[in-house]
Amino acid sequence: MQLLKAASTAIHGLLPSRQIRTTEECRQRNDRQSYFSLTRQLVSAQFVLADGQLAARLWQEIADREMDLGRVINLLYGCSFPEDDQAMQDADDAYLSLVDPLDP
Repeated sequence: MQLLKAASTAIHGLLPSRQIRTTEECRQRNDRQSYFSLTRQLVSAQFVLADGQLAARLWQEIADREMDLGRVINLLYGCSFPEDDQAMQDADDAYLSLVDPLDP
């Protein structure tokens, strides 16, 4: 595992820093959209439809994808307007500012 991390670091060192930022920004956007989409589906399943089976399947998908449960819970309960992209982004940014991405 250490060898793979070292190789990855060495490879990233060969890339221009702007490329790394662009790739990271793209990954974060895609990642964020996944969180927003699943959270909106959970809001519908749990609070609008009161569909326990659908909610359970969505929670299982989140677990299977090894998504950050704290992030999902923050979006689910910390955002009053989940249909509003800016409100979701503000709630997500607030959560991410408190979390160290290197923590397991």
